[in-house]
Order: sequence, then C-alpha cells, then structure tokens
Amino acid sequence: MKKLPMRMRMNLWIENPNGELLFGEGRQQILKAVEEHGSLSSAAETLGMSYRGLWARIRFSERRLGIQLIESHAGRGPDSGTSLTHEGRAMMKRYETLQREALAAAEKAFRKAFEIKEPGN
Repeated sequence: MKKLPMRMRMNLWIENPNGELLFGEGRQQILKAVEEHGSLSSAAETLGMSYRGLWARIRFSERRLGIQLIESHAGRGPDSGTSLTHEGRAMMKRYETLQREALAAAEKAFRKAFEIKEPGN
C-alpha cells in the first residue's frame, strides 16, 4: 500500500486573556466580503450567513478590540453602504501578515519534525 503524503493545516485566531475571540479567519472573511460588496447584507449573503449573525460578530470584535472595523453610510447612491475603517483595513493587513508568517514557521517546523524534504530535493 502506498503511503499518502502528509500535509500540515493550521487555524489561527487572536483572543483576549479571557479566551474571548477578538479576530480570526472568519472575521477576516467578513471584512473582505464587506470591502468587496460595500454592503453588510451582500456580504452576509455571499458568506451564507444571516445579516444579524454577521453584524453581531463584527460588533463583538469591535467591542473587544476597542476599535471600529466598519462604518455605514445611510442613503442611496455611490456614497451609501458599508466600508472598512482605516483601523479595519489595518487589522486585516496585520492578520494577513501574522497568518502568512505563522504558517511559514509552522510549515518549517512540520517539515523538520517529520523529516519531510522540500519539494524538488
């Protein structure tokens, strides 16, 4: 029987000292969808979530982080809808950097622990 190659998977999130979620992959996906669609309802639909559930997750993170991640603009037209705040964009960028660097370090440790050679070696 041929042995299947292994791969490592990792899930990364940030929590406060009380163990409450501050930010993670789910919040990242929500913010990306809001940024892409400019609307909470469209973001919720795209992600297969309820509007209320999406809104609650954002608000919980905002309260726990002490920053505003999104801002809504009432009305109709090009200036209406929902957008990310400067802090929201910065949080996304920081999380992406953390995720990329943590995954690279974990992948290196995984290859060392299981004596897996780099592809092409």
